[in-house]
Amino acid sequence: MSPMVDRISSLPDTLLCHILSFLPTKEAIATTSLLSKRWSPLWLSVSTLRFNDQCYLQNKDTYFRFLQLVYTVMLSRDVAQPIQRFYLACMSSLCDTSMVNTWVTTVIQRKVQRLELSLPSTINLPCCILTSTTLVVLKLSGLTVNRVSSSPVDLPSLKALHLRRVHFLELRWLLQILSACPLLEDLLIRSLHVTNFSSDEQLKRLPKLVRADISDSFIYIPLTGFYHVEFLRTEVAWNLFFDKNHTFFNLSYLELKFICQFHDWDWLIKLLHQCPNLQILVIDKENGFTKTSVDENWVYPRFVPKGLSSKLKRCCVRNYEGQEGELQFARYIMQNARVLGALTICSTTSSNPEAKLQMIKKLSTCPRISVTCELSFE
Repeated sequence: MSPMVDRISSLPDTLLCHILSFLPTKEAIATTSLLSKRWSPLWLSVSTLRFNDQCYLQNKDTYFRFLQLVYTVMLSRDVAQPIQRFYLACMSSLCDTSMVNTWVTTVIQRKVQRLELSLPSTINLPCCILTSTTLVVLKLSGLTVNRVSSSPVDLPSLKALHLRRVHFLELRWLLQILSACPLLEDLLIRSLHVTNFSSDEQLKRLPKLVRADISDSFIYIPLTGFYHVEFLRTEVAWNLFFDKNHTFFNLSYLELKFICQFHDWDWLIKLLHQCPNLQILVIDKENGFTKTSVDENWVYPRFVPKGLSSKLKRCCVRNYEGQEGELQFARYIMQNARVLGALTICSTTSSNPEAKLQMIKKLSTCPRISVTCELSFE
């Protein structure tokens, strides 16, 4: 029998490093150490570094081994060897801002393109991040932005920015960061916390922005720079949230969550006039619509929004309570959306079968201009 041929080891170094980049850095080192001498130095050239302290939280001794691992890897690499992606997740209080600053400064100097940090709120954002010319993707979770760099914030290559549970001491710093991303295409803001909302900072236009997802944050971000988006999910807390002088020509998906009782159905229709190519509309009315006589006796507007009439394919209303104003809005959609394929009603009356049955009967008898429209209840 002929000996087994090690075909994997004959692959080019670049391909082997690419394979190792999918492993946590600790495992990549262990894997190369156990294999032949051919593999041994490869971990030093892997362009992706992944560190997670989850398995080192037992006590101080085990956690110091994690810190030693990170420092060893960072110091062992050739300075000229680029780091394309750096992922760091630390939950222990033993990891402090100075350590994170050292590691992040190193990868910024190595021209990192993708940076992902998941850290406790006790860790402050390293300011060197905000002047990186090579960052393409930046994902931050949990840390605090207590200041911005002394130099002007400049992220000329950034295309994706995700902020989850990040604490900004000043709203203006968030606006400065957004304004410094001329190539930004993908923005996600989730569960953001801001201490000081007062700001005179103006948000610059983001001409490349395609997707904006802002939720569970209770913050006001003017959408003056968002008018090129194709996908928009956001919370609405103020009646002047949108500028009536601008149009969302590219917008095909719109999801609105109303969190303050400052709105009525007329306001929503006025907004839809600004979305001539809208295909999917999701309304989560939670507690954001007034229950006044104006809402209960809503009069259909004279002109139907163009997008609603000729483009809208799917519509969903969440937290539907069966009020007269809601019924009138659902009827308005069914009577005017010519290509509507589905209207989904998510009711809050699931605990009351009789109330839900009456609601279904009322909605089911509404005329539909689209022959393909299916009415569903959840």
